Amino acid sequence: MSVSHLATHLDLHMVGPENVAPCNTPTWELRVRKGVAVSEELGGRMLLHFLTLQNLGAFREGTQREIFTTPTPYPEEEVIRSLELPGVAYARKHVLVLDPLMLDDIAGPRHVAWGNGFEYILPGGFTAAAIASKWEVELW
Repeated sequence: MSVSHLATHLDLHMVGPENVAPCNTPTWELRVRKGVAVSEELGGRMLLHFLTLQNLGAFREGTQREIFTTPTPYPEEEVIRSLELPGVAYARKHVLVLDPLMLDDIAGPRHVAWGNGFEYILPGGFTAAAIASKWEVELW
């Protein structure tokens, strides 16, 4: 078992597998909750949004576009496979750490189709105040 698979399994156990929607659930059918509820569900853990080098700096002021996050940290060599991210040619060497307490609407969680992780979706994006790390964190 890979470390990433174990981390995902432990996170699913914490959230409760029965609370994670199937991968084929459309975003608009996921339950939407306030960040306080998700923070409690995650035991105070943060949400992570993995970035390509091309996206560095793009979200420092927040964004209003839909953003996909996960509570599970993955190493660079496993993040694309675990979360089935688009643009497989672009490594994810950085992550934004987002504080659920500073987020309004969070949809999910939902299993990732074709991956082994699970995700929370921020339908309206996030504000700069939600960035707990203040800027991107390099993974190594």
